[in-house]
Formats: sequence, structure tokens, C-alpha cells
Amino acid sequence: MLMISYYAPPMLNAESILVAKTLKFLSQTFDVELLTVSRDSDFKEDPYLIEEMGEGTKVRRFRNPKPQSRVLRKIYREVMNRFSMVDNPLWLGKALQAVERLPDAYDVIYSRSQPGASHIAALSAKKKLGIPWIAQFSDPWGHNPYHPYHGRRKAVIERYESEVIELADHLIFPTVEMRDLYASVYPKLKVKQRSTVLPHHFDQALYGEGQPEKQDESKISLAYIGDFYGLRSPEPLLKALTELRERRPDLVERLQLDVIGNVERTFHGQLEDAEKRLGMRVNRVGQVPYRTSLVRMAQADLLLLVDAPSDVNLFLSSKLIDYFGARRPILGITSTKGTAGRLIAECGWNVHHPDDVAGISLALERYLGELTEYQERARHLELVDRYRSETVVGELAGLFEKLGNKKRN
Repeated sequence: MLMISYYAPPMLNAESILVAKTLKFLSQTFDVELLTVSRDSDFKEDPYLIEEMGEGTKVRRFRNPKPQSRVLRKIYREVMNRFSMVDNPLWLGKALQAVERLPDAYDVIYSRSQPGASHIAALSAKKKLGIPWIAQFSDPWGHNPYHPYHGRRKAVIERYESEVIELADHLIFPTVEMRDLYASVYPKLKVKQRSTVLPHHFDQALYGEGQPEKQDESKISLAYIGDFYGLRSPEPLLKALTELRERRPDLVERLQLDVIGNVERTFHGQLEDAEKRLGMRVNRVGQVPYRTSLVRMAQADLLLLVDAPSDVNLFLSSKLIDYFGARRPILGITSTKGTAGRLIAECGWNVHHPDDVAGISLALERYLGELTEYQERARHLELVDRYRSETVVGELAGLFEKLGNKKRN
């Protein structure tokens, strides 16, 4: 298998983590050669992800030189956006050169995005080698509602995207909503007939044996593992806690909110003010290594999923699936329409739109009042086993086997 993914271990971000978990199991079936980046100064690194990926993958890395300074990187991005119509053009140029020298030694091609540069390199490999190709979209590329393109850049990206959709033998999306978006944008390309909806997955072996001890037994811990940025804000949660404090100050003063991820400076003041005003502890932990984040999930009394407000949520956060593996109760602050809200509700947990502050407040009161019962149910919830890596990557491997057999026949 020739795999092309810009994001890969040891880079610490959601897509790289998914690549690590997928390769751990995929490399048990296939000899995989991965084309990826050497490093990206926009992201921290987590050496453990190399271990999780396993030793069965041959990795070829290409540099994408960026300044180390955050200020200079911002200037660099602005310059690149002005002169290049695609993301990561320096890396893409090196990847395309490598693709041109590839031997005819592969059975299948597998590419993942974001960023879309991975699919552009895979498109070139498809044209050169003529072998089956699966393109997987963790997020929309040319039609992302939160990161829209404009002008000539939009036209170039959509041209590449349409060619990827047309020439890929099979497409994978994490949600029905994302698949249907692409089917509506490219109605003549039979997207639904050539695609599979495959969710993200969790590796149960990474959580360790037994239940980790809490750091402070005197507190009820609410944990949000992820970033607050842009439209994804802590405001709905903080407003709900304010309402709850008016009814049940005894509950709120026992709470500890752990925010484990990057918080945009815009929201620092909100979290600091909430700690003083609500009389509860708020810990802004920052980004931690992946395995540490799983331990923090398993230690929490209640896990929070917070998404940006939307009518229909196209996205499926990979941390939600990691939450399932932690076997803890979950409160969803996300659209009730969409895969994330549906999966949470199927497990019996509460889901409320970010605008439904009263509903979020009442749900918190319910969880905290029946916490022991909720936690016991979470420990024995068999429904989440369908999101184990063995199951999801097993289905992915089956798709590759099927395409590979077509090639051989």
C-alpha cells in the first residue's frame, strides 16, 4: 500500500493521531509505505505516536520549511497564500517529485486529508500507477463551511477536489452529512455509490487496565479535551453553569473544570472570570501528549463535547470517539442534527445545541445528581464497542482487499 498523508506521527494533532491508530492495525495486513512531512513547526510533537503507529510501516518524509517564530510563521502563511493556490506548496512539490519516481510495486493507494495536498499527491500517483485508490476525508476540503476559500484560490482548490472525487475508486467520509454534502456538490460523480461512511475509532489498549485514580477526590471533575478557537467557544457551558449556580450553588462550588487543549487568547478572560464569579476551580491545562489526554479522560467524572453552533453538524470529532473508549458519561454541547449528536444520543447521553443554555444547565444538574448511576452505565455500555480500532480499521482493510483483488483479476 502506498499511503499519502501530510499529517502523521510524531506530529500532535487529531489527524496525526488517527493516522497512528489506523496504521497500527492496517500494517498488520499490508506492507505500507507512507509519504508524509518531516516536521511542521505549527504543531508540537508526541514521540509516543511513533510507538502507537508500530514498526511495520516504511516512512518517507519530506521537509516543509517554516519559521520557528509564531510571528514569522503568520507572515509566512500570508505570503504563501498570496503566491500559491494550494496549501503546503513546498511539501507538495517534493512529494510530487517522489511520486514521479515511484516503482510499479504497489497494489493500492490510500490518501487522507486534511490538508488537501495529500490528495493532490495521491491524484498524481493514481495517474502514474493506474492502481485502485481510496481517498478519505476527515473534514471537507474545498467546501468547509468554517474555512471557505475565495476567488482564484477557491476555483483552483475546487478543480483539484472535483478531480480527486472523480478519479478515486472509493471515497470514505466520517459522517453521512459530509458524504451528502459532496454528493450534492458533485451530483454527476455518483459519490454515494462509490463511498463508505466510516467513523473514527479508539484503541482500547491505550487506556490501561482498571480505573485511573482522580487527582482530587474532593472535586467533581468536568473535562473538555480539545481546543477553544473561532466559533468553538466555552461561552454556552459557562452560561449554563451560571444558571445552575443560581439554583444549586452547593453543586457548582464542588466542581472543577479542566480544559485540556489550546485556548485562543480571546477566551482566556471568560475562563478566568468564570472561576472568580462561580466559585469553582477552572484549570486551563493546555495541550498534552495523546496518551496523557486519554488518562485525563478516564479520570474525569463527566466528559464534555463542545462544538461550534450550527444547524446541522457535518463533522465528527475524533475526541468524541476517544471519549467512548474512556467509558465515562458524556454531555454533548453540539447540534442535535448530525452524526456527533446522534451517536451521543444513541448511547443514552444528553445532547443540547450550544444555544440551548437552559437545556445544558438542566442536563448538568441531572448528571451531577445521578453521577454514580451515570458512571456505572458508562462502564458497561457495549454499544461503543463498534468504534474500536479493530472493528473500524478491519472494515477499511476489507475495502482495500476488495479493490486489490479487482486489480489482480
